[in-house]
This record gives sequence, C-alpha cells and structure tokens, in this order.
Amino acid sequence: MTIRQLAIAALMLSSVAESFSTPRHSTGFIRQQQRMAPVLRDAETLVDAASPAPPEIVDSVVDSVQSAAVVTPPPPPTTPTPIDFSDGVPPLSSVAPDLDTIALVAGQENYGLAVVVVGEALWSFFQAPSLDHAKILVPAIIAALVLGFVSGPMITSGDPASVSTGLFIATGVSLGLGASYVARLLAPFSPSSKEIAALGLLVAVAGFFSFSQNLIVDGFVTLPSIPLPSLPEITLPSIDL
Repeated sequence: MTIRQLAIAALMLSSVAESFSTPRHSTGFIRQQQRMAPVLRDAETLVDAASPAPPEIVDSVVDSVQSAAVVTPPPPPTTPTPIDFSDGVPPLSSVAPDLDTIALVAGQENYGLAVVVVGEALWSFFQAPSLDHAKILVPAIIAALVLGFVSGPMITSGDPASVSTGLFIATGVSLGLGASYVARLLAPFSPSSKEIAALGLLVAVAGFFSFSQNLIVDGFVTLPSIPLPSLPEITLPSIDL
C-alpha cells in the first residue's frame, strides 16, 4: 500500500507541476493555482503519512516529477549557409541517367513513330493505289524497319552506350522522315491529299525533339557552354540623411 500511495502522490505532483510549468499572465492562472492548492496539500499529506519506501523507488519518483516539470525549449532556427559566388558559378553536378525510365518513355516513342509513319503511308497509298504512287511507301518502310529492329532494341537495352547510339539513330530517322514529308508537301502534284502528310511532318518533328531532348537531358550529349558578358557595375553615391 505504501508504494501505491507514493505512486499516486507522485502522479498528482506531476500533474500539478505540468500545470504550473506553462507561464500564463492572466487571472485564470491565479484561479487555477487557488483550485490546485488543496490538491497539493492533500498530496503532500499523503506522502508524509506514507511509510518509508526503498531508496531506488523514491529516486525514480523524484526523477519522474522533475522530468515532468522541466519544459524543453524548441531548438533555435537554423540559417542556411550562403553560397559564395566570388569565384564564379560552381559547375553543375552530372546526374546518372535513369535507364529504366528512358527505356520506357523513349522506347514507346520510338515504336510509336514507326507505327504512325507506316499507317500514314498506307492511308495515302490506298487513297490512290498505283505503281507510281507506291514510292511513298519506301521511306516509311525503311524508317519503320530501322526504328523497330535497330534503334528500338538499343534504346530498351539498358546499356548506356547502346541507349545513346539508339537515340542518335532515332533522331536521324526522324530527320529523314521530316525531309520526305517536306518533299511531298512541296511536290506540285500528289495523288493523295497533302493534309495527312502535314500531320506526318508534325509527328516527325515531335519525334526529333523528343529524342534529342533525351540525349541532352540524360547527359549523352554535352552542349558547349557560352560565356555570358558581365554587366557593368553602377555605384550610386551615398546620401547622408
């Protein structure tokens, strides 16, 4: 019973210490002290009436009351260290390319371009099928074979050197397709409508920018840095107020 009474008294003292640990400058704080005073006196009486407890139990109870009464202040705010640009702008760190993401995104674009160019060529050919008009199938078939069996497996291989080579090949194929579409648009006569060839040109341009962007962003191609001229500094006279 003695240990139980001592523990109850310690909990009551802990609650009192927590209520008094937060400073409040109002009449409510004074009223709270007045209400808690009888509880504090009863707890002290209970502790005085209890029989002596083992020293280790008393020490643990005292430590718990003291730890409850201590309020830990928040850590001070940290100020970030400013960057020193006196020696110029530091060079950008190279980032390793994510080959899995490249294989997923660039691979879909590569095979998608092959499907689109073949579909456009077949649609244009079947509008006016003839032996002379079959020449529009040649660039599309060659581009689809290169994209499907050369650049596609290289882009999705996961090897950085092969991925880089595959992106270069796909970029070149998109340029060749763009040139063939421009030649069809500039021809004075076309058996099929030129609107579909214009859409094919847009797809080829989009493929070129997509493959070249992967080459640059993923670090396969490093563009030369151009030093920018420094602006003159203007020193304003100081004004004494």
